[in-house]
Amino acid sequence: MKKIIALLLLTAILTLSLASCFPAESAKLRVGYLTGPTGMGMAKLIVDNSGEDTKYEFTKYTDSTLAQADLLAGKIDIICLPTNEAAMLYSKAESNKPVVLAVNCLNSLYLLTDKNTTVTSLKDFEGQTVYTCKNGTPRKVLEYIVKSQGLNIEISYTYNNEEIAKPQDLSALVTAGKLPNAVMPEPLVTSTLLAIQKGGNPDISYSIDVNMTEEWAKISDTPVVMGCIVASSDTKNNAGLDSFLEEYKASVEFISNPDNIDSAANYVVETGIMGAVPAAKKALTNLGSAISYIDGADMKAALISFYNAIGVTLPDEEFYYEK
Repeated sequence: MKKIIALLLLTAILTLSLASCFPAESAKLRVGYLTGPTGMGMAKLIVDNSGEDTKYEFTKYTDSTLAQADLLAGKIDIICLPTNEAAMLYSKAESNKPVVLAVNCLNSLYLLTDKNTTVTSLKDFEGQTVYTCKNGTPRKVLEYIVKSQGLNIEISYTYNNEEIAKPQDLSALVTAGKLPNAVMPEPLVTSTLLAIQKGGNPDISYSIDVNMTEEWAKISDTPVVMGCIVASSDTKNNAGLDSFLEEYKASVEFISNPDNIDSAANYVVETGIMGAVPAAKKALTNLGSAISYIDGADMKAALISFYNAIGVTLPDEEFYYEK
């Protein structure tokens, strides 16, 4: 009897030892995406993983603040965020700090002006006010351009003493014809202009007059690093993370390829990022290579350069994910 018990104990020990030699089965990754340029590259991956038997669980967000809270609370494992918000979240998080996995969106900002305004560059706004939203990357980029070009321009993110918190708030004001101008990202630019057109009010008319990428290029050789994808620190050890990133990269490459414009637009609409295929096609055309996937050393270098430019406190080394 003692020999049998000893044999059973030895078998159990060997089983545990062998199990430790192999990675644990990865839990299903819970992935969040925003209805903006940072989420568009994920559209094919989301659709491909719809149905009953899926490897990932996707959640759509219209508010990055809620997405950040869910990441810190452990309700999701991965989320796409504006790059400045990712760095700020890292600095304020006491635990489960975000780890940036890849840059996923580059230059995508435009300045819209109403029909009463004629401009060819940001310099034409000397002595005037330019509007944008408080949260996200647009304000930081605009502030840096205005300061670096030495322009006398007031930047506002309030209307009638109320804060314009996020890009969607900015879009609503432009659609209603409340602002003379606005700096906002694609695909919101396209959806806003189409909403105005659909509204049919002849008194409300806007045009894209300034590509902010061109204004940035006047004072910097590095790209505007708009968006990134981050994971909670608890997730970086998930055995399925690198596999997810490979699939995500393939999705980005498909969505950003102009040869796939029709299919890509359908994916973007199917995931609820945009409401109509024609609008999605136009936004994807405008974005072009802005939808991107940059990881590793190139990602780190691009983020550090961008953070230094716009005055964001640099996160420490733990912020940057390495496979």
